[in-house]
Amino acid sequence: MWLFVCIVLQSAPPVQGYNYSMVPVNTTVYMGKSTTFTCSIVPGNGMLNFTARLPLNSYTLQCPGKNLNFPSMSLYGSCDNKPNQNTASWQMSNIGSDVNGSAFICSGDGLDVQVGYLWITGASKYYLMLFGCVMGGFFGILIIFGVTYVSLKRSERLQECFKGKPEEEDDIEGVEEETIKD
Repeated sequence: MWLFVCIVLQSAPPVQGYNYSMVPVNTTVYMGKSTTFTCSIVPGNGMLNFTARLPLNSYTLQCPGKNLNFPSMSLYGSCDNKPNQNTASWQMSNIGSDVNGSAFICSGDGLDVQVGYLWITGASKYYLMLFGCVMGGFFGILIIFGVTYVSLKRSERLQECFKGKPEEEDDIEGVEEETIKD
């Protein structure tokens, strides 16, 4: 009996377990830059699901499978299937602050879920620059109006130009003399 059990155990192929060779990691990038999230399992004959969970929508890449492209969002998903490794990648380019906190979730056959998050830096610099431009424009217009007002106040030629046609003046001195004589 033991001989039979030993023969069966030696003749059965070993069970191949899947392992991650690469998992998505938390990534911090500057606005306008690019980044790539990658997930791989070994051996390469297993199924791999890699989801990009953005604030407004989620996209799932299944490997082996076909590549996904979302040019309007600058989001590209690709699969690379080799006998010894199955790899899925999400690439984002021209990153804006609207995707801050996006999650990239990888799950393989019988493996724990792995998650990497995208964090955006440099957004505060953008708002500071916007605030500076708005305030600079406001004070620039204020200075232009101030200089124009002072120029109008001091220039007799400009005052005459903006006064319009002079009206006929009554002879006030003549009226006073007549009332005094009465």
